[in-house]
This record gives sequence, structure tokens and C-alpha cells, in this order.
Amino acid sequence: MNHSSLWVMDKEFYGSELIEFSNSWLFSPMIWDVLLDKYMSQRKMQLFNGERAGFMSSIMADKSLNSDLNDCINKCNNLSDRIAWEMSNQQIFFTKDKLDVANAIREFVQKNKHYNRNSDGICPLEQEHIIKHFNEIAEVIEQLQEAENPYFIFKTSSADDDVEYWFSEYSEEEKEYIPRSLKTVEKVVAEFVSLTGAGGMEFIMVPREGKENK
Repeated sequence: MNHSSLWVMDKEFYGSELIEFSNSWLFSPMIWDVLLDKYMSQRKMQLFNGERAGFMSSIMADKSLNSDLNDCINKCNNLSDRIAWEMSNQQIFFTKDKLDVANAIREFVQKNKHYNRNSDGICPLEQEHIIKHFNEIAEVIEQLQEAENPYFIFKTSSADDDVEYWFSEYSEEEKEYIPRSLKTVEKVVAEFVSLTGAGGMEFIMVPREGKENK
């Protein structure tokens, strides 16, 4: 079974996996399904002639849905929804914001218990094992130490190695993978998410080694 994980990043933007969480389906996919139902329920239902469908099925049927949902969430004034969405999309958070992020995870569960109801009338965020999973992630984030690791990333699933790619590269000389800083990755893989107070959020580009950060 695939797992998710929490990664931490130091001041020089070198990253490492801190902890694994069992069953990757119990966090990010739950967030995606809930937010799709909350913000774009009618469009989702139209895709499948009124039949129930989750986020993954929906974006395969409508390639523009993911970006449109992203726009909806970025424009909303619900900070817990926005934090959950950015976490599930593997964006980089500041450890200084760890308490706000942890509280947002708990608030997301509390405020979204009536969305994405299944055919048996049960909402995912009403189920105890899912609530426990969200709380476990929140508790780990609360314990992060800013002095050691000023940034963190929630990796959605072990099914791919995208986050591992950020922090390692193959050395032809040494014939193995060696650590690298995110600053040396040429393509944009993520942004920093900074909480600005009063429900605000801003995005900051990853600085590039040898280049001016704009």
C-alpha cells in the first residue's frame, strides 16, 4: 500500500523525509474529493450524468477541471481549505507557520464533514479512522523545529518519486544518487506558501542558485 510522508528542508534547501504515514488515500485524495464537491459539485455531476465520481476520475474526464478548481480555492476566503489544498499539492510551507497549518488541518475536518457523501449517506470526514489520520499529521507538524528545519513539504504518495527528485541527483562520477539543494533544480517544482496573518496567504518562488529571485 502506498504511503504519504512529511519532508523537511534546511536553510540551504536540502531536504529529507522525516516520517511516513500509512495509506496515502486517507489525506490528499480526501481533500481533493471534498473540495471538488464543495466548490464544483454541479460541474462534477454533469461530467458523469449525475453519477457520483471522485476528483481523480473527474480530472481525467475534464482536463481543465484541476486548474479551474485551483482558481476557485485561491479566490475563496476559507484559509483552512486553501492550506489543505496547497499541502495536498506538495507546496512548501514555513515551519514558523506550523501551528496555523496544524490547526487548519483540524478545522478542515470539522468544517467539511457534510461534503462528498457516498451512496450510503456517509461523509469521509465523519469516519473516525480518517479523522485520526488528519490529526496524526497535524500533531507531527506541530512538533517541527524551525531552527533545524525552517520549511516542510507534505508528500502526497510514495507512488512517485517527484519530491525525492528535488533533493537528489545521479552522479556519473560516483555512480549513485547524491544530495542536492532545491536551489539547483532548474524547473519550477513548487512554491513557498507563507501565511501573512488575518487569513492571508502569499506565494514565493524558490530562489535559484546563481540567479536573481524575482
